[in-house]
Amino acid sequence: MRALFPGSFDPITQGHQDVLRRAALLFDYCRLAGIDVVVRGVRGVRDLDYEMPMARMNHELAGVETFFLAADPALAHISSTLVTAMGRQERAPG
Repeated sequence: MRALFPGSFDPITQGHQDVLRRAALLFDYCRLAGIDVVVRGVRGVRDLDYEMPMARMNHELAGVETFFLAADPALAHISSTLVTAMGRQERAPG
């Protein structure tokens, strides 16, 4: 399998290396497990804009399709980033 991971990488960071490692694991796992579809939840256009390049790359490199499922509007305002931040506030001494 060949992959394209575009970027300036000037300098290459641990974040770049982490993405590359995890992407390779995902492609290998999908191929070995016979997975043809990855399911991703999206809360809105911003999520979709973020997810689309990854979906295209999964398709081009591994033949894996991405199925986008819209979040329930009553829950769309919740993000893992916000939940984590609130958890930190609750644990902070005060």
